[in-house]
Amino acid sequence: MRRQTYDVMDLKALRCFYVMIQQESVSQASIELGISPSAVSQQIKLLEVYLQTKLYENRGGHIRITPAGERVFTFAMSVFDELDTFEQALKEGESAGEICLSAHDSVLRYLLPDKVKIFCQECPLVRLRLLSRPVEETLRLVRSNELDLGIVAQRELPKELRFQAIKTYPSCLIMAKGHHLTDAANADIYSVLTKEALDKYPLIFQDSQQEGFRLTQVLANLDLQRSASLEIGTVNALKHYVSLGLGIAVISTLSINAEDKVNLEVIELPTNLDLGSCYGIVTRHDKRKDVLLSRFIELLLS
Repeated sequence: MRRQTYDVMDLKALRCFYVMIQQESVSQASIELGISPSAVSQQIKLLEVYLQTKLYENRGGHIRITPAGERVFTFAMSVFDELDTFEQALKEGESAGEICLSAHDSVLRYLLPDKVKIFCQECPLVRLRLLSRPVEETLRLVRSNELDLGIVAQRELPKELRFQAIKTYPSCLIMAKGHHLTDAANADIYSVLTKEALDKYPLIFQDSQQEGFRLTQVLANLDLQRSASLEIGTVNALKHYVSLGLGIAVISTLSINAEDKVNLEVIELPTNLDLGSCYGIVTRHDKRKDVLLSRFIELLLS
């Protein structure tokens, strides 16, 4: 009989034959497969019809496999081994992949570690790429779909990007421990943020491509001109210079930890001077989020 082009070997029938030969019994195969002995026999008969050859003989309850059956059994073994491997790889693939994000140094150091730790425990096969890039570069990479997401302080964004807030951090004035301005700043922050005081004690700015706009905004709110003696690339370097008494600075409380409070005076700014910074996730509106990326974003927002 000519076989139709759309006819294919029935894997259920092949499995029945494979298990029967392994168990050396139709009845044992039925127990293993969870179907009746007659169903096992029927499936194997269908396989024999499809292959147009006798695969085994049952004499007195004893199974004797034919030479053709030997070849089919070897073939079945390779097929089901491959299927098991494929299914396992598919399952692992659901929890493997890569997520790439960009943020400035403060976010990578202070905002992300706890979230990343949880995610890595949940999804150990995922590769996380955490890049340190200036804000404008982060936005460009997200827009061009070279990044899965960016984390930046809230700002105006191109129309194809969306912002999801994570948390707002107040701003603070920092100076070296025991600085002469400490008591005055704690009593009245405005007495320190004057032209006379700032002429006497140098200002240290962070690189404007990172977060340097914060101190500029505070000065603008006080009708003061920017006159910086130092501009430093990373917030950690900035804090070190401040701790050495080389100047004072305004930074986000995001970048303040317990160790900093040992070496620095930290005075939170009133909200009428600075509302602080709301950090959040930037993605493309049309970004396709798989299970892993959705979970990572969920952790960031929690």
